[in-house]
Amino acid sequence: MTSVSNIFVRNLVVIGVMASSLLACTGHRQATSRLDLPLQQRLDTPQAVGSATVGLTDFVGFIATAYKVPLLVETIRPAPDVAVPAGTYTARQLLDIAVRQLPGYEWKGEHGVAHLYQTELAASKGNLLNVEIHRYSFPNNVADFDYGFRPCVYSIVKGYGCAGGAYSGFKSIELQKEILPEFESFKEVTARAVLLRALQANGHFYVLIVFESTHPQLASDFPFLNWYTRSLVPQDFRVLGLHVMWPVLAS
Repeated sequence: MTSVSNIFVRNLVVIGVMASSLLACTGHRQATSRLDLPLQQRLDTPQAVGSATVGLTDFVGFIATAYKVPLLVETIRPAPDVAVPAGTYTARQLLDIAVRQLPGYEWKGEHGVAHLYQTELAASKGNLLNVEIHRYSFPNNVADFDYGFRPCVYSIVKGYGCAGGAYSGFKSIELQKEILPEFESFKEVTARAVLLRALQANGHFYVLIVFESTHPQLASDFPFLNWYTRSLVPQDFRVLGLHVMWPVLAS
């Protein structure tokens, strides 16, 4: 697999559009305290935002970092735009606003995790998240999970089984601090089910996977190269002037 270090953008993208737009009208202490709330409550805790039109990747990043909601997002390129009027919203309400504007998209709560997806893509045989994992166990933390699970799925797709994966990326220092229930095991489940369980078990990160189309080829490397795992508390988060490190899509 190609190193994920070639995928991540190296400079901070200052979301100036969001400085007067999707800007949380809350203090840093209040924003970070949301991490102490149960996942379901995070979906339903309101806060004020300004009006904006932003790309879907920026939109879900805002919900994750401002509302502290773990998400699993399955989308296609190019990323559609979402327009949000000024007001006070819960994360649930913002996601409802988004899917009303995005033909073919749905979202649902998975025990407090927000799962946003393009419906044809989610059902496609070429979607790598529909790959069946015959046997898998969680490592100790989210960084190790992200580092190892992607090549596990990749290896299964290539016909070698989960143990055959090899990966030359880097581990997130932030996500090394995020603990998972080590040795919790899975048998005969989809890759999607494992991801959702990891998000529910930890609750401090989110996952965005971009596919080339609604009916991708399972053998394609594209979604593996455009699979992004982010902390809900990225180092560059600022309440006034939201800074986000966003990926550049690999081709």
